[in-house]
Amino acid sequence: MHNYQFHEISTYGGNTSCVEIIAGNERIACDMGTGFRLLGNALFGEVFKTKILRLTVLLSHLHWDHIQGLPFFGELYLNKESGFKNDFTFYGGTNWQSGVESCLQGQMDPPLFPVSFKEIEDQTAKLQMNTVHDQMSFKIGEAVVKTRKLNHPQETYGYRIEHSGKVFVYATDNEPYDPLYPDPKLLDLAKGADVLVIDCQYTKNIYEGKVGGVPRHGWGHSYPEAVAQIALQAGVKKMTLFHHDPASTDEQIYQMEQNTQNLVHALGGNTKVIAAYEGLEIEL
Repeated sequence: MHNYQFHEISTYGGNTSCVEIIAGNERIACDMGTGFRLLGNALFGEVFKTKILRLTVLLSHLHWDHIQGLPFFGELYLNKESGFKNDFTFYGGTNWQSGVESCLQGQMDPPLFPVSFKEIEDQTAKLQMNTVHDQMSFKIGEAVVKTRKLNHPQETYGYRIEHSGKVFVYATDNEPYDPLYPDPKLLDLAKGADVLVIDCQYTKNIYEGKVGGVPRHGWGHSYPEAVAQIALQAGVKKMTLFHHDPASTDEQIYQMEQNTQNLVHALGGNTKVIAAYEGLEIEL
């Protein structure tokens, strides 16, 4: 009997970044890429029963692939007059001196989108905006959230979420300064994490331009040799490879997962490595 691997029977998916976290009574979304639309679809049944959705969004940064799902999040359009009480809180940095609100509003301003941010605030949902900075700490319900700045074009943050003795870390869109010596800020963020979701977009050969065209230096993304060191030095229990290259096939993503796991073992580590796929659920 053939033992099929994941990439032979399924697909990792192609939506851009969105990860949902449930921490006690709090629902948190890390980033609002096109996957944010699917999250909204999944929540409709619950929201129509309760008439309430309270959602906190932690934005790594304000590039389009991390915010473009917002206009298509269905719950934004459930009218207050129909009894819905939806409350959205956003945390994020700046982009070329533009804050969270101006960037989110800008992608929905006419003629780019038919429904403006102001119409949503007036008719459907409460929207709160918060600016984050490096080494910030705040609470979402009983969960403690800590931020560290990452290495990516324009202002980008990773988030550490601590709740009930468990630690979840979201650190996408980060480029290593030196693959052997991870950024101390990132190691601090990821220290002892039960789950680390981390950028691993390229192979090292692609990153260095040995295959696949020009070098990717300065593009703000990582590769297996660098993230394996982070897993080892930060003592991470499970590492989820994230922000797959749109040019990668399912087989290539699977091979990257296997390569990273082998690198971790070769370094003497025992971190479990898995490549993120749409619908992946991890319980802590």
